[in-house]
Amino acid sequence: MAAGRPTIIDVARDAGVSPATAGRVLGGYGTPSPELVRRVQDSARRLGYRANDVARSIVTGSTRVIGVVVSDIENPFFARAVNGISDRARAAGYEMLLVSTRMELARERSAVEALMAKRVDGMIVASASVSEGGHLRRVREAGVPLVLLDRRNDGAGAVDAVLLDNRAAAQRAVSHLLGLGHRAVAVVTSATSGEGGGEGGGRGGGGGGAPRRRRASAEFPSSLRFKGYLDALDEAGVTCDPGWVLRCDDADAACERVRDLLVTRPDVTAIFATTNVMTGGAFRAIMDGDRRCPEDVSLMGFDDHEWSTLVRPQLSVVAQPAYDLGAAAGTVLLGRLSGPGPRSAPSETILQSSLVVRGSIAAPPA
Repeated sequence: MAAGRPTIIDVARDAGVSPATAGRVLGGYGTPSPELVRRVQDSARRLGYRANDVARSIVTGSTRVIGVVVSDIENPFFARAVNGISDRARAAGYEMLLVSTRMELARERSAVEALMAKRVDGMIVASASVSEGGHLRRVREAGVPLVLLDRRNDGAGAVDAVLLDNRAAAQRAVSHLLGLGHRAVAVVTSATSGEGGGEGGGRGGGGGGAPRRRRASAEFPSSLRFKGYLDALDEAGVTCDPGWVLRCDDADAACERVRDLLVTRPDVTAIFATTNVMTGGAFRAIMDGDRRCPEDVSLMGFDDHEWSTLVRPQLSVVAQPAYDLGAAAGTVLLGRLSGPGPRSAPSETILQSSLVVRGSIAAPPA
């Protein structure tokens, strides 16, 4: 054997078979005898042979690898979703290549191009945009199954999507606060507009929306949650005070805005945070201030992370099934790979969130 990486010719020579026979055994095709399979596999293990996956994919048309692109793997929401995808993929015999884009569209485009060059069998993408999706449309046009995770993208065309019920979930959460008697409920959000289709820089997870007569333009999760907040106020006959709306891009900004609110707006008796990042900032501000939680001000957050039950008071939250979201996306993609082609009618799966009531909310002070 020549110095360097062993080849299939080296394996064939060691096993005493032809290179074609060794190729059939190691490629998993043809009908070689059990004795030949044993000899070739023993030689491959002894020599440390590793198959050339790219070459094999040319023969079989499959790499048994899927690509996953998410906007922020540091966000626990996406970390749990990726675990769900990975578990479904591994159970079906697929490996996963993961890229985190930090909400940068240029990184996302590069990641998608790189995954296509590696000939992944399919792709799951939580896009950094809800409108610019030409790179995603090209994936589908190339015949590669694509599933959108957590938010739609109008530019991607008709593709499968797995989403969460954020507008309805936010409405339920705020309605619960209103039902306790709160009338001045502030919201901490990264949405730039209650009616628009975008948001600035926030890293919350979740997507979906209330059913409509016709499909609305795609929106980021926080925009949908902010609309759910407004829905709840409207349903209760409460007019939204512009001073209740705290627009922030990160946890530090959320902390500062909530800290100011607690001092300048004593009328506010409850706060609803629309992402896990905003929840952390809001909670820090309340703990640093003079107003007690929940005696003076209630806090409703998003995402049920471990720290939600480690702090006092324990946090009331909208619990998103992040793992199930990823698992569902994996199931949809694997269904495309084993069943109907990527050009058949797309599906849209919407998972339900749940309200977890703990010690951080109570009726407003008399």
